[in-house]
Amino acid sequence: MATFRNPNQDKFKSAGVLKEQIRLNCRCKLIDCDQPLTVLDGPGSDSYCREHQLLLADYGQGLGRADRPHTFYRDWVCEECGYDPRQDEKRFGEIEDPFERLRAMRGVMHGDHQIRKSDGGTDAANNLRTLCVLCHAAKTGREKDYRRGTIS
Repeated sequence: MATFRNPNQDKFKSAGVLKEQIRLNCRCKLIDCDQPLTVLDGPGSDSYCREHQLLLADYGQGLGRADRPHTFYRDWVCEECGYDPRQDEKRFGEIEDPFERLRAMRGVMHGDHQIRKSDGGTDAANNLRTLCVLCHAAKTGREKDYRRGTIS
């Protein structure tokens, strides 16, 4: 059975690692954040400040994925249709393990780039919105988001 990571059990990084982080002025990799990297080990510790580290799905408190910075800006409610997977007992109510339930619910909520990255958009919060998988598919077809980027 999978479990959420308990943030109170994260250990401090070694003194050598912390000195190197300070020397290199390592910062959170989210575009909208300029905080120093977290001083605690754990998922995302080499990429995020403590605030954003705790928003990783691994901690059970958010939708963020370490390998996809734009996912930190996903929410639980679709901005098009108002769908909220947390209220969907029919689909998710029988998943007993909270980690697996979160994973399943997270999978139906997408972080949509309003201006595609291939067209010059960024992973910044002001370029992202939350869409459920159905609204995202419809938007992709309607706006032909599958085409190649227009910037060279």
